[in-house]
Amino acid sequence: MSLQLPKDLQSRSISWCLRSVEWFLRVMPRWLTSLFVEGVFPIVSMLTRKLTLIGMRNLQFVYGDSKDKKEYERISRQLVKSIAYGMMDLIYYVDRPEELSRITHLENEECLKRTLGLGKGVIAVSAHLGNFPLMFIYLAQKGYKVNVIIRNMRDENFSKFIHQICAKWGVNMIQTSPRKKFLKDSLAALSRHELLFILLDEIPSIENGVKVEFLDREAIRAKGPILFLERTSSPILPMFIGQDEKNHFKIFVEEPFEIEKKGTDLENMDKNINGLSNIVEHFVKRYPFQWGGWLNRKMVPGDG
Repeated sequence: MSLQLPKDLQSRSISWCLRSVEWFLRVMPRWLTSLFVEGVFPIVSMLTRKLTLIGMRNLQFVYGDSKDKKEYERISRQLVKSIAYGMMDLIYYVDRPEELSRITHLENEECLKRTLGLGKGVIAVSAHLGNFPLMFIYLAQKGYKVNVIIRNMRDENFSKFIHQICAKWGVNMIQTSPRKKFLKDSLAALSRHELLFILLDEIPSIENGVKVEFLDREAIRAKGPILFLERTSSPILPMFIGQDEKNHFKIFVEEPFEIEKKGTDLENMDKNINGLSNIVEHFVKRYPFQWGGWLNRKMVPGDG
């Protein structure tokens, strides 16, 4: 059964759930909060039925008839539940840096330090994979200056909640609108030799993006990483987070992305964005059911 509520009431209901989890984590042990999340999930599931249907459609778009409708629904509901648990982890660990440090491994940190040491800032390409907000907070807790480019969220209550969580450790969220301020703040972050995260699996308009092959399907990806590189000469560093079966986190730092410069500007842009998209795809395939992109209503070209 699905429950269709007015958007404002749905937003306030989800906000209440998040605030309740936040309160529980202050006064209750974490295992008890997990039971609370399990208890309220049937309500969350009804409130987010539309999200489940989007996930089912996107999974079928990629995997076709290899699974039946019930299996797609089961996977999609699990994706929604993973987001709920991801939010619980985010709320829990934001005030417990020592605990987060014990269960998180930053792989190839030397590369990150070496690249930042060039004094040009770093364009960190990532995706909606794993508990990516927790990656930003963990890096900030370790002393890195973190800036994240995000689209303006439709849900103001959820947006305010996420901004407050990230602000506790000084993670700077840069919204893409208004455009003039977005560009100014992004370039300023790089000029201060800081990390500027770009989530490459955001889906732009066709006019502002590049066509790529992603999961054997056509997708559109933004030109942002290359445009910022051309403007600032800042290196591009792919960075991702995944979670294992023991609920430990691993942050992957790839070597600096090598830019293609052999063709025309248009050809180079196409090759470079496709190259970056291939790296994103590699990590999505490594953690396929930790990818939030399955729940993006714009994943199927022409929809949205």
